[in-house]
Amino acid sequence: MAIRSMHSSFDSGASGGAPVPRRQHEARTAAPTVIVGLGNEIAGDDGVGIHVARLLGERLAESSDVDVVALPWAGLALLDILRGRQTAVIVDCLTSDARPPGTVVRLDQEGIAGSVRLNSFHDISFPTAIAFGRKMGWEMPTQIAIWGVEAAIVDTFFEGLSPAVEAAIEPLIREVLEFIEPAVRGLATMGATR
Repeated sequence: MAIRSMHSSFDSGASGGAPVPRRQHEARTAAPTVIVGLGNEIAGDDGVGIHVARLLGERLAESSDVDVVALPWAGLALLDILRGRQTAVIVDCLTSDARPPGTVVRLDQEGIAGSVRLNSFHDISFPTAIAFGRKMGWEMPTQIAIWGVEAAIVDTFFEGLSPAVEAAIEPLIREVLEFIEPAVRGLATMGATR
């Protein structure tokens, strides 16, 4: 399984040049578990969620129980990704300056103030999006885990991660895999936990 990036989820050929979401013409069944990596890879540590999604996508390639998605935004955009799932994991960078760079923090839905995307001025917050989905009668995940990594570099164009954030990736991946293990059949046998 390759990670799905929303940047490449449009097909311009099907409608005479106008982008058409692929889900309109490609049948796809959503896995019960989804891992969403948020970020921007050209903004330094802001890309940590994308890096984590890429690595987890490779390790979980054999699983039909989990989808791994990379997104550059959150808010209402997440509703389509989360709808119909049982378990969701979100990974984003934090810019709270409350902890040293590279610190991995597990957040609850209300404690996302330092998250770059989950608490945005340009979109509704993550808790509001989840509440909206439930109010619409949509099946939303009953288990949601949010991990953030405290950033060192986010205010400049920089491809790559700071050494502190790079060092945090493997421990974070182990935490995510431990969290999803009960929901993903055969996780240990597919070598994902290495």
